[in-house]
Parts: sequence; structure tokens; C-alpha cells
Amino acid sequence: MCATLATSPQHRVPLRRFAPLLPALLITPLALSVRYTADFGLAYRGGLEAWATGHPQRLASWTAMPFLAVPMATITRLASEETAARFFMAANVMLWAALLMVVWGRLDGRLPSRWWWGSLVAAAVFAPAIATIFWLQFNLIVFVLALGGFVLIGRHGGWAALLIGLSIALKPILVLLPLVLLIRARSRWVGVWSIAVAGGLSIAGLVFLAWRANDISLINPMLYFAEFLNKGGGAMFGCVPENYSPAALLCRLGLPTSAAIDFSLAACVLVIAWLLARGVPETNEPNWQVFAAACLLSPMLGPIEWLSYWVLSAPLLLLLVYEFWSRHAPARLWIGLAVAYALMELVWDPLESLARTPVPIVVVSYTIGQFAQYVLLLVWVRWLLLRRTKPVFSTVPAVPAV
Repeated sequence: MCATLATSPQHRVPLRRFAPLLPALLITPLALSVRYTADFGLAYRGGLEAWATGHPQRLASWTAMPFLAVPMATITRLASEETAARFFMAANVMLWAALLMVVWGRLDGRLPSRWWWGSLVAAAVFAPAIATIFWLQFNLIVFVLALGGFVLIGRHGGWAALLIGLSIALKPILVLLPLVLLIRARSRWVGVWSIAVAGGLSIAGLVFLAWRANDISLINPMLYFAEFLNKGGGAMFGCVPENYSPAALLCRLGLPTSAAIDFSLAACVLVIAWLLARGVPETNEPNWQVFAAACLLSPMLGPIEWLSYWVLSAPLLLLLVYEFWSRHAPARLWIGLAVAYALMELVWDPLESLARTPVPIVVVSYTIGQFAQYVLLLVWVRWLLLRRTKPVFSTVPAVPAV
């Protein structure tokens, strides 16, 4: 009788309902104690420059899209850098808590209890998500906008295009999402309109900068983006260990960056994205393999890729955990997935720096950890090939629709 009560839904649901909030509650005291402004501070100073001169790109630290200058310049009119950073940190923590609540609320009943709890714990200590929060970056906001838009495909296409386009206009770390949507017939028009929204908002950002600079020539997007690309391949970002992009990896191996190398790497990423998207069957509901492909590969496309961008790998990690469990994947693939996750957990900056971790340890962690994305991609490709050659792995229902 006691065992029945302990496992009954009436006793189990309240704990599961609120368990995803615990990680956010646990880090809240630490988040409130932070007194630096980190990457949000850099964006804030870019907003100050955008309002004062219309030239945020003059700052070496400004590598953002032109539209981001509009909200950041507005924020500088409303609050100080420190106050705005505190609110931004709180928003990031609440957004993270909401993501865990929604996703693991949907998974409740679809995974065995031990897998549900295990995956929640893994998400709660996911280093890229913690890094995004404590570096005060926009990645979670951009990710949630794109995720919301993807979920709305097939139901509210206009809103889907608006949210995806807005996410790219703010920060294009999911730039491949509209492109993979274009490949698929059922989502093609959403991809077209999301590109149009992103382009329109970017032009609006350039118009704003031209207004503040009193210089109509700033509307030319080529001038703005040429400077952005130069920064990405320059000494400040191009070869540093913290930059996980494929171009930066080649640079550290002794191959200097060039337009030809950047173009070749981008072409390889685009081909992989095309192959992954084309291999997914067309359905009326959004297919999470498409979203996972865009999330994993988008950060590899540009010259800058920080550890915190790997928060975008969470959809693929969760997708593979579900599919490996439901379709009884072989142990070697489980090991590969565990290795990829462990590599992502090696770096805990900026918390490592705050704890005064020795610099050699941090450098070694960055050096080894950069290979996580390639391990994860190889595991996924191997899994897709295995499912194709051995139909037994495809007999169990796929990931549930949203």
C-alpha cells in the first residue's frame, strides 16, 4: 500500500511539476551576487556608441547585428549599465527555468522515471547554459524566440516567421534555421518570410544608425558586415582558444584564416545541413531533427563560436537520449554521446575564472572541449546511418510532436 501511494500520480506529479525550477532557484543567490556586466556590458557600450555616433562597429568588442543596436541604445536611455545588467541576468535565469519547466513537463510520462530525472539533472548542470547565463549573453533569448517560431510552424505560420526572423536579427547564431526550412516543402514559405523579417529588421537597424550618425551612407549593409567579418578573423577573436569555430581550429593548427578557407568551411557546413534536412521525412508537424540540425550546425558557420553557443546543442542531445532509449541504440553510441556531453562540461567559465582556477587548467579544458561538437555530429550521423541500414531501430514511435 505504501509503495503504491509513493508512486501514484497524485503523489508524483507535484514533485515533478516543480523540480525543473530547482536549478534556477539554486543559482539565483550566485546570480544576484554577480557585480560584473560581462557581455551585456559590451552590448550596452555598443548601445551608447550607437546613440551617440551611430557607429557601434567602431568598438572592437561590437560584433553584433545592426538591429541589436536599436534595443541596446534604447536601454541606455532607461537604465545604467549595472542596473540593466541585473535585470538582464534575472531575465536569463527566469527564461532558463521556464525552458526546463516546459520541456520536462512535456517529457513527463513519455520517459521512465529514472531517465526523466537523469536528463533533468544533466540539463541542470549543462555548462553551456550556465555559461550563457553568467556571461550575460543573448543566446537563451535568441534560442527561445527561434524555438517558439519553430513550434508554431504549421499552426501560425506568420508568427513563426516573425519569431524566427527576430531571433536572427538580434543575433544570428541560428542562421541556418530559415535555410533548412526552405529545403522542406511544408515549411518553405515560413523560411522565406523569416529571411524577409530578419532582413527588414536589419535594414531598420541600419536606418537607425544612419539617423544617429546623420550619414545616409550607413544604410549600405556591405560596409557594416565587411567590418564584422574582419573582426571575426582578426587577432582579437580569430585564433584564441575560447573560439570554437572550425576556422579558429584551423588557425590554431597553423593554417591562417582567409576568405577561401572561410568559404570552404561554410560550404561544407551548408552541405551537411542540406543532407540532414533532406533526409528527414515530410510531416505536418515540425520535425525536431530539422531543428536540431540547424541548432548544431549554425554556430559552425561563422568565424566566431563561443562555448556558450553550445546551448544550442541541447535539442540534439535530448533528441538522441530519447531515441537511443526508445529504439535501443547500441552501447557504443551511448558511449559516444556521453563523451560529447562530458567534453561540453569541461569548461565552466566565467565561474572558473571567478573561482581563480589556474590558467593552464582552463586552457587545456578549452583545447580538449572544442571537439565536443564534432563528436556529437559523428554520433548523430552514425545513428542515422544505422537506422537506415537496420529498420529494427525505426519500429518504435519517434519523438512526440509538440
